[in-house]
Amino acid sequence: MGIKRLDNFMTTEKQRGFETDFRLDTETYEVWDEIEVGRVATAKQTFLIKEEDILAWNWSALEDDPLFVDPDAARAQGHDHVVAHPLFAVQIAFYCIEKGPGNWLRSPGARNPGQKLIFYEPFRVGEEITLTTTTVDKWVRRDKYYLQDRYDYHNQQGTVKAIWYATLILPPNRAELARFAAQ
Repeated sequence: MGIKRLDNFMTTEKQRGFETDFRLDTETYEVWDEIEVGRVATAKQTFLIKEEDILAWNWSALEDDPLFVDPDAARAQGHDHVVAHPLFAVQIAFYCIEKGPGNWLRSPGARNPGQKLIFYEPFRVGEEITLTTTTVDKWVRRDKYYLQDRYDYHNQQGTVKAIWYATLILPPNRAELARFAAQ
């Protein structure tokens, strides 16, 4: 799937099924001028955390702490499994959203002015994470179109694991999104 040069890096079941070419199907993406502040939605799919998911993310983040990359070392230190890198939350969001509500996160031409991640509990192997998206705000500053969503991560018991305020500068409309996707 997706961009061929990335194929060798897709090591988990979820990664192999994930479309990496965000320029495809952009006509289905939400765009800045159509998104309403206050909208709440549940992401298209859930994320069942497997140890391979955490390991693959940690390796891709070039983590080298044994608690993050060596299951035996993590268990020897009293953990049930390797520790998830804090940015593992990003992988969960992209996977859960896919092409459903909040898919503007994948927009070609988007720029990242800053993010805020708040953690309440570590992500653990065996948890099934549901993502709720809330459009918090959108604004224009210096001819740039900003959009901010709040992503609430809950496990199968309803426990809040993390909250991510994702803010991007986006193409303002479908025509601009199509222009970026064609590049």
